[in-house]
Amino acid sequence: MNQKFTSFSVITFFMMMLTSCKQDSNADVGNLPVNMDDSSRIIIDRAIAYAGGYDEWQKKKTLSFDKKSISYDSTGKVVRELEQHLDYMMKPEYRARVSYMLNDTTITLIHDGQEARKLYNGKISEEQKDIDAAWNAGYGSQFVMCMPFKLKDPGIKAEYIGMLTLADGVPAQVVKTSYIEGAGSNPDHIWYYYFEPGSGKLLANSLNGKDQYWDYTRYESFEKAGGLLLPSVRKGYKADTLNKPGQFISESRHFNIAFDKELPEDYFKIKNDK
Repeated sequence: MNQKFTSFSVITFFMMMLTSCKQDSNADVGNLPVNMDDSSRIIIDRAIAYAGGYDEWQKKKTLSFDKKSISYDSTGKVVRELEQHLDYMMKPEYRARVSYMLNDTTITLIHDGQEARKLYNGKISEEQKDIDAAWNAGYGSQFVMCMPFKLKDPGIKAEYIGMLTLADGVPAQVVKTSYIEGAGSNPDHIWYYYFEPGSGKLLANSLNGKDQYWDYTRYESFEKAGGLLLPSVRKGYKADTLNKPGQFISESRHFNIAFDKELPEDYFKIKNDK
């Protein structure tokens, strides 16, 4: 993989630590309730139908794709680029493998269903910061990639908060979501999703985190794979409140999206290379 990527920019893969929503592997999250008011349920169901339908989504066992992340400075100049390959097992249990090159080092992040580790040139790191990075990066990328289907995950709370107009003049219906205790690692995070009235198409989202952190993401385009529409281009902006994008700071491009690829039996096993 080719990339321009400075060493300090490994910090959370363009705010991935902020956008992750990992689940506790030891918790029986499947039994947690889904709490939605009638309006938010209708809007989310419509969005999922637009993207291909929940029944079709439930059939998928694995998801693979390539991702290019680009970071920009205040003048719009590219300051960082990172190319990754990501593979997920979604059924019967969550597993993840993310790989990329950082300078001359091969980085692999693996979640085996119970624990996560970061490997440098095939060697496992036991540093806590690397364990946290492996855990969060895998969950974070899957969470944003699998919208709007993730909005029916166990433990979610959803509330319709009304209509508004996006910065580009497009009207949108807004659903506020969060997660009950045990469903996510970031209880301070509140997400706002903007949907096109009528079609249900996902247009954008805002994230409100700890210490009044805000960001804004616009879904620019989608790619069809396995009968489903998944985000292919997402653009990120600084923000200081709901639906108020500021400086353009990042872009994520997803491509070569494929479901149910045949993966080696030990593909998600955490082991040192000999």
